[in-house]
Amino acid sequence: MMSDAQRITAFEHRFAQAQATDVENLPWGFALLQADVPLSHNHNRIVVASEASAAGVAVEDVLDATDRVLGGAGLGHRYVTVDDEGLGQRLAPGFTAAGYDHETIIAMVYAGAAPGPLAHDVRGVTLEQLRPALMRDWRVELPDVEEEVLDQLADRTALYARGAEVTLLAAFDGAEIAARVDLYVDGVEGIAQVENLFTHPDFRGRGHAKSLVNEATRLGIQAGCGLIFLTADADDWPRTWYERLGFSQVSEAHHFERMGTRET
Repeated sequence: MMSDAQRITAFEHRFAQAQATDVENLPWGFALLQADVPLSHNHNRIVVASEASAAGVAVEDVLDATDRVLGGAGLGHRYVTVDDEGLGQRLAPGFTAAGYDHETIIAMVYAGAAPGPLAHDVRGVTLEQLRPALMRDWRVELPDVEEEVLDQLADRTALYARGAEVTLLAAFDGAEIAARVDLYVDGVEGIAQVENLFTHPDFRGRGHAKSLVNEATRLGIQAGCGLIFLTADADDWPRTWYERLGFSQVSEAHHFERMGTRET
């Protein structure tokens, strides 16, 4: 029987591969390319699978494959996800020496009794309705990038429906979207992910994000999902905030990134 961590990893792999225009199997994982959004790092990356932890994979092999696949596609960025905690830690010095930044991301599973009440107006929205807020929010996060980058980061939202049932939720302040979150549901496997939570700076500190997470969690339970998870930066404060909402850590992955000249 698969553990929660294994089920999450399997879902993430299915979800990512369903959105790709090209998937290349590698001896220790796979490569993803998405020709429609080449500036989205998450859609154009290398994944070192957990099973590779026992295969003695060398960082040089991963670096070479990353240069070959992403460079061969004309991409300036380099992005690698290592699913296994121990393997990620072992490979980290080699990535750092090659000029990569290192980020540790944890998966957290909902273990609360029931989601809390909503303090704000939360509604499902279409991508067309959400897109202006996406562009606004990405400009806050990436003030210096070209408009083309923001367009692709907003437009990639349409790809998510290829891998799961998607609900886009927005918390409103009057007529304006104050915060947003995505919910991805795999009803067959009974698993749901809460992702892309963001509150615009003008509305922070008022509980919009809490209402969104509570509603997304409620909808996941309503869809029959016995496993609801989200991911968080291991070194940033939201992880403790998620714990207060009923989520607890079950696994850890490592992400390595080297920026290009035009990409995010």
